[in-house]
Amino acid sequence: MENSHRFENLTWPEVNDAVANGLIPVLPVGTVEQHGPHLPLKMDLWSADSVVDEAARRRPDRLLAMPVIPYGYTTHVMDFPGSITVHHETFIRYVVDVIKSVAYHGFKKVIVVNGHGSNVPPLDLAARRAMIETDAVVSMTSWWSLVTVDPGFAAQWRESEFPGGCAHACELETSLALRLDESMVRKDLVESHQTWTNAQGSKFESVDIFGFGPVAVTGWTSTYTETGVCGSAELATREKGELLFEEAVSRLAEWGDEFHARQYPARTDHHAAPPSIPVPG
Repeated sequence: MENSHRFENLTWPEVNDAVANGLIPVLPVGTVEQHGPHLPLKMDLWSADSVVDEAARRRPDRLLAMPVIPYGYTTHVMDFPGSITVHHETFIRYVVDVIKSVAYHGFKKVIVVNGHGSNVPPLDLAARRAMIETDAVVSMTSWWSLVTVDPGFAAQWRESEFPGGCAHACELETSLALRLDESMVRKDLVESHQTWTNAQGSKFESVDIFGFGPVAVTGWTSTYTETGVCGSAELATREKGELLFEEAVSRLAEWGDEFHARQYPARTDHHAAPPSIPVPG
């Protein structure tokens, strides 16, 4: 069957077969939010979904691509029209329930692939909650983290300054968008923008998707960028996007192989007497 690497295309007996064969559901999670004047609102869900779909296509005996969760935690971006946010507790519970559902059906491992920076803290908590509430092992990553597996890979594509050149709607994301669908990029509106934060030149506070400064100051997105762009969007090319996409996909497929083969140690309760109540929290 065509597209049998996708979870939603299976029948219920085929789900039983997937469980028996040890396949791993891979859940892409993004959000709908502004990405400057030149990129579509769907960038974060689009990127995660595309990477997951292609990795599962290459590993149909290991990975099952799940439907993307399109909404995430985006409250700080709401000054820009089109951004959609979900309360962090609702978001965490929703993701946990999806993971619990596949665990209930018998899947013992799940991979979550994120496409939105501010989803990282709640997704980490969701993975921890799912670990506590199920017998599944949950792995969580962001697609851009996968392109850091090889420390030398950045030299093949990155031209922008660090920190600051790759933060949002930047060299990284604009390049990937050009690779995924060039027609979605408003090329006449591509413009780089250094954030107010990075312009301060602080050794403590800086913003870059590949490494933040040692001190974080939370704030509304509109306080540090006028356009919604954070970084060097003008340095983006389709060729860089091809490199980034291939690296992220191949590393996710590689992790799928390793995760599939790995046997994790069982939990050990070291209490002298078994606890009489459920795990708190």
